[in-house]
Amino acid sequence: MEYFVNDETSLSVAKLALPDKTDDEVKELLRSIKTTDEFQHIMMTRFVRLIETTTMKGVVTQGFEHLDKNKAYLFTGNHRDITLDAFILQMYMLENGLDTCNIAFGDNLILNKTIEVFSKSNKMFKVLRSQNVRELAQNSQHLSDYIRYLIRENKSVWIAQRNGRTKDGNDKTDHGLINMFSMSGDRKNLVPNLAELNITPIATSYEYEPCAMMKARESYLKERDGVYVKKPMEDMDSIVSGLKKKKGTMTIAICPTITYDDLKKYEGAEKHEIVKVVADMIDKRIYENYKLYPNNYIASDWLSGSSTFRKYYTKEEEDVFKAYCDKIFSKLYEELGSEAEKRFTEILLGIYAIPVENKLGCHFERNEV
Repeated sequence: MEYFVNDETSLSVAKLALPDKTDDEVKELLRSIKTTDEFQHIMMTRFVRLIETTTMKGVVTQGFEHLDKNKAYLFTGNHRDITLDAFILQMYMLENGLDTCNIAFGDNLILNKTIEVFSKSNKMFKVLRSQNVRELAQNSQHLSDYIRYLIRENKSVWIAQRNGRTKDGNDKTDHGLINMFSMSGDRKNLVPNLAELNITPIATSYEYEPCAMMKARESYLKERDGVYVKKPMEDMDSIVSGLKKKKGTMTIAICPTITYDDLKKYEGAEKHEIVKVVADMIDKRIYENYKLYPNNYIASDWLSGSSTFRKYYTKEEEDVFKAYCDKIFSKLYEELGSEAEKRFTEILLGIYAIPVENKLGCHFERNEV
């Protein structure tokens, strides 16, 4: 807290959440905080509520009533925004009388001392990334041990279903994540091993996708050039953009926990089969609980050149979404040139349309846009 008091950026952010207090009062309040729980109750709830009231129409929640206050969960969520997915979840955990989670986040996001101190104050722990196979194995083992330790200590965990945010709208659980979960505990009995963790999928849906333009741009350039190299501080730009841009309505759905009863028929099966089953269960439960907004249906119809979902949106909603897309298109075409128009349009609309395919199982041939 002393760091925050003496860090100009941190202090200015704190003052945004406490507009009725003087600088000295904000400093005094920060210095009074002694635990991560106090930090979340006193500061984070105010800050996240500020983001909600200034950039969202509202947040819809479901499934929190099914969580046991005396039980720890390994929340495995689809990942759309670098910070908000977990931060909004934390606030509603508190509102529902539940302890907040320990949040896993990539070490690539520790861009400066301020973020490092903030993460330590907010129950966040690093996921170390490495291209070295040996280091990757060691880091995965350490991460698996720590997650299981937290669950056994009755402390819930939030982790994304894949490495990094979903860039194309296609929420798919990385099988490597389930492998990592299984590296701790009883490795000879995989079904009870995974059931012990209380893996609980979370479906997070935004009416307007955070950082959609940046995601589509990255996907297009990676496809065009075969590689995409982030600029220095690009992740910070994504964090700030995700916090500031309008997101419409957000929905957080706590999906049913994957239990021993769900998995017991697979006891004795090969490891790769069990891993696939668990990954597929996570995906299916996220798809079933994903909230589709008019924008999703509009994008699906535009991509397929049909009016399949016309009953789910109005002409006014279509006009608003068109204006939103046109604004993005004009910015990107200026940078990328007219040759990017067709493919970039498909990628941007796909961010909204692919969740419709996943939820409803309606795979369709896409016409030229």
